[in-house]
Amino acid sequence: MKRIEVYIVIELLLEKVILMSNEEPILFFRELQNPREVSIFATLKAALDLVAKNKQPYLRLVLTDPSSKDIFVQIWSNDDIYAPVDMFLRKNLLQIGGPIHLIRLVYDGEYIGSAMKTKVDPIPTQHPIYRKYIELSNYRLLRIIPEDPKVLNEIRKLLKIQPLVEAILERLTDVGVAIYEQLFWEVTKLVCDKTYTGTIHLIMDQPQLQITPQYSSYFLKQLENLIIAFEHDLATERIAPIILIRRLQKDIISLFEFIKLHEKKD
Repeated sequence: MKRIEVYIVIELLLEKVILMSNEEPILFFRELQNPREVSIFATLKAALDLVAKNKQPYLRLVLTDPSSKDIFVQIWSNDDIYAPVDMFLRKNLLQIGGPIHLIRLVYDGEYIGSAMKTKVDPIPTQHPIYRKYIELSNYRLLRIIPEDPKVLNEIRKLLKIQPLVEAILERLTDVGVAIYEQLFWEVTKLVCDKTYTGTIHLIMDQPQLQITPQYSSYFLKQLENLIIAFEHDLATERIAPIILIRRLQKDIISLFEFIKLHEKKD
């Protein structure tokens, strides 16, 4: 291989290393909070050729994140990355509905656009975050739980909801409610739904949260308030306990939300 060809190969490899080691790209658009330079790994939902008021053409990319939130990214015609839609897709090996990794975009707090230093990762499937992108996309579109032992082990921790389920059933028994099978399943479902961290969060390496004494106290206090509202009917009306549990389903915030709120206060 000639020396100049070696230099070209080395330069291309270095460029790829720079792209791969660039700031970890965001997967969720809710992370766009403060103006900054940002990299994004998302699904390319659409690409449109548009013309600005000053008659300059530009490209609008519509990106979708794992929670199905869309954003627009403007690719300006005076930046090196710009090309009309068909050429832009071809030269960057992109497909509508496939992954896109945009690097060094400019976020001004409201809009996202390209700059002279903006690049497209030509092989997004080689980025370390691609596996998570696929797992998140599969879950978003088809509700497929990843075959990842780490995620599955976290889901199994839901068995630890039993003490809170038993505390709720015990309190209902105290006020004369007979614990029939449907009521047992309603209570179990309620606690499970409210304490599951969420598959998307588990894919993103957040653990299944453990029920804290504070959350148990909050949960049981909400239960107590509704017991007061229904107390004369709970022991005599078969439907009353079910209505009570369904109301709790609406009124109680999840364990995940509860912990996040307390983290903000701290």
